[in-house]
Amino acid sequence: MSHPDYRMNLRPLGTPRGVSTVAGPHDIGASPGDKKSKNKSTRGKKKSIFETYMFKEDVSEGLKRGTLIQGVLRINPKKFHEAFIPSPDGDRDIFIDGVVARNRALNGDLVVVKLLPEEQWKVVKPENNDKETEAAYESDIPEELCGRHLPQQSLKSYNDSPDVIIEAQFDGSDSEDGHGITQNVLVDDVKKLSVCVSEKGREDGDAPVTKDETTCISQDTRALPEKSLQRSAKVVYILEKKHSRAATGFLKLLADKNSELFRKYALFSPSDHRVPRIYVPLKDCPQDFVARPKDYANTLFICRIVDWKEDCNFALGQLAKSLGQAGEIEPETEGILTEYGVDFSGFSSEVLECLPQGLPWTIPPEEFSKRRDLRKDCIFTIDPSTARDLDDALSCKPLADGNFEVGVHIADVSYFVPEGSDLDKVAAERATSVYLVQKVVPMLPRLLCEELCSLNPMSDKLTFSVIWTLTPEGKILDEWFGRTIICSCTKLSYEHAQSMIESPTEKIPAKELPPISPEHSSEEVHQANADKDGAAHLQASHSPSAEDAEAHSPPQRNAHPRLRAKRLSQQSCVLEAKPQKEQATQLQI
Repeated sequence: MSHPDYRMNLRPLGTPRGVSTVAGPHDIGASPGDKKSKNKSTRGKKKSIFETYMFKEDVSEGLKRGTLIQGVLRINPKKFHEAFIPSPDGDRDIFIDGVVARNRALNGDLVVVKLLPEEQWKVVKPENNDKETEAAYESDIPEELCGRHLPQQSLKSYNDSPDVIIEAQFDGSDSEDGHGITQNVLVDDVKKLSVCVSEKGREDGDAPVTKDETTCISQDTRALPEKSLQRSAKVVYILEKKHSRAATGFLKLLADKNSELFRKYALFSPSDHRVPRIYVPLKDCPQDFVARPKDYANTLFICRIVDWKEDCNFALGQLAKSLGQAGEIEPETEGILTEYGVDFSGFSSEVLECLPQGLPWTIPPEEFSKRRDLRKDCIFTIDPSTARDLDDALSCKPLADGNFEVGVHIADVSYFVPEGSDLDKVAAERATSVYLVQKVVPMLPRLLCEELCSLNPMSDKLTFSVIWTLTPEGKILDEWFGRTIICSCTKLSYEHAQSMIESPTEKIPAKELPPISPEHSSEEVHQANADKDGAAHLQASHSPSAEDAEAHSPPQRNAHPRLRAKRLSQQSCVLEAKPQKEQATQLQI
């Protein structure tokens, strides 16, 4: 059954991350874990599953002293209980075992971790296949410890006690309210994170370690080869929530139809199993969802996490919208873009007003006095035949002494993007254009990329150029770079340029070439390409064109030949970047 685009009247996806606008069961921002009656004080508070984050001041001090370590969290997409952060010394990654140890951090977050005591580090086998080394290794390590954490106390392994917060490991028989078996498993994980008896006042005091146990563990640790242990840690603070907190997935009714939660919440199951299951208020769901949940079994939704309490297994979320049927190109694409925080919305009127309004736009007269005029030079672009944003051009002419003058000319986008403007801010937030199979999400408005800055043939354009004097062997004798004005004489495809390189003496029929400016001949363009022949090979790939995007379907994927013309264009741009970088460093710009 298909459904129209179902949109909830909620906070837009653009709301800053971490800002909660959802009212929980009792108070604003409360999670389902807070549903227990607050008036029954005799029952006390629910026991926390996750540790409270450290204070920011303590984190800063710990990072300075080296007792804490920061890094970007990576969660294994195939083994969801495993996570890692890079080691500051470049050694083996630091291991973070289980959702409790991750402490509500998600993949990509910048986190601060505290190392666990050595007896809780992960035991790993050697990576090489040397049987003698492995045999010696196994003889040094007690059999019961190989491939596991050194136990602080008798604990179940993850095979016996799956981490039920994770969607892929969730068993429908577990209670959604976070009690019973689920609660006990997570509390066991909390106990496993107790670092040592000496820190009893600051850590979980419900996991005592006896003197005999400590002695036994220490002896086992000393018996292990140094490289057989992988440092393990737990998350104590999230410096920056890099993860978008948005996920695509499916809605389900809670299993226990007699529970109070069933009447208030649905369960959102993310497609990405590294994201926890999420409670979403029924008032945010489609009106007939409770009565006809099977109608939405294949409907893809977007949900955003707005809160995750210390005492709750699952996060609290807010449905953003219904995407459509799972498996269809557009809903899946929108879901991917949303999950990775890619802004694919249209540009606002404030942003577009930063650009020249009158078209066609002409270069102001004062710019000619500030720039080197190269409009009479034979300059051309080499791009895929479907390209619309022509951002670089090339030139090459022989000199009387046998050397060559080679130029690379890049569209001067900075002229149209004043620092601090609305356009500058949105471009900084997007950071790059995102190329998908069937569409492009541009960093800058199409008016800028495809018209104002695109180096279209026979049109005056503002550029930034690098011009070298090269020997026939390619040795750089001189270089100049600065702002320029060019007028491209033609738009060559890679195939055109490749034909000229391969057949430098054969004239290509005019009907097989694109239009060329009357000021220049096809022979001149042909010779310039032959002189600037790139010797290396590079695999050319198909980039989606505007026509592909408008068709809303993936373009045909064809194998592209290894064209020297493609390498020619890219090598020139790489050569241009080096002196620009050096000069920028010198000028401190």
